[in-house]
Amino acid sequence: MQSLSLSTTRGLFNRLGLIAGLCVPLLANAAVVPDRTRIVFEESAPSVSVTLSNKNAQLPFVVQSWIENEAGQKVTTPFMVLPPLQRIEPSESSVLRIVKLPELALPKDRESVFYLNVREIPPKTQAVNSMQIALQSKIKLFYRPASVKRERGEDLALGLKLKIDPGSKQLLVDNPTPFHITVVGLLAGEQKTRMPIDTIMIAPYANARFPLTSTALTSLRVSNMNDFGGQTDTLFNCVANVCTGVKP
Repeated sequence: MQSLSLSTTRGLFNRLGLIAGLCVPLLANAAVVPDRTRIVFEESAPSVSVTLSNKNAQLPFVVQSWIENEAGQKVTTPFMVLPPLQRIEPSESSVLRIVKLPELALPKDRESVFYLNVREIPPKTQAVNSMQIALQSKIKLFYRPASVKRERGEDLALGLKLKIDPGSKQLLVDNPTPFHITVVGLLAGEQKTRMPIDTIMIAPYANARFPLTSTALTSLRVSNMNDFGGQTDTLFNCVANVCTGVKP
């Protein structure tokens, strides 16, 4: 077997060291953590606040924040974030304010969705053969006009219309409500057998399709996200391929 020269060996170990340095930061969790996973901005509110906490006990982080629209484009209206750039000391917290601008022109008959982006920028490292990455959180921001009212504790998923299509082995879900409803799971029958689906946010007055592993269903639970980022399982009884929501 051909032996490696000293220079080749050194080069190999340098490359391996670089690869190791690149891999370690990718396994790290975000240091700057928002206090919620979604924001509901009521029309009557002039602003909403989000608390950011630096969970790292040794390092300060610079935090950059901005708003994107539903298409993922950075926008400066109808909301702005204050401050857009700030430094958070180790184990400290800070508050972001999302402010509604006067030139607000959004639909009055349904929710609109935006995204709050929070990017943490770590301090410069002196480590050799390492790469730093800026981790980023993206939080759904729902603007809810005054005409779109929701009762406290109301299960929005009860308003969904569900129909089973045996031919395509799919569940057809229609959202006739003015709310965005995020479906994260389907549980079949009394055994609550989980069906493999992708998470889908169904826009107001829109629809979606989900694959079914079985169409012989008498009951189905739709797991969906509530205003506080928690998960609600909504029960539907299925008769003749039509599933109707059951109020608790």
